[in-house]
Amino acid sequence: MSRVAKETAIERLEELKKEVNTADYIETAVEQISWVLSGEILEMQEKNERQG
Repeated sequence: MSRVAKETAIERLEELKKEVNTADYIETAVEQISWVLSGEILEMQEKNERQG
């Protein structure tokens, strides 16, 4: 990796670290995770009801 590319990658990484550490980002991430897990739980329950 060239020096310029490495510096650009480091700068981008720092930008992403700042973004990830905001309350809005964390709130959105938790909300998305909860939606996915809720959907999977419902699918598992429906599958179990059909089998049982």
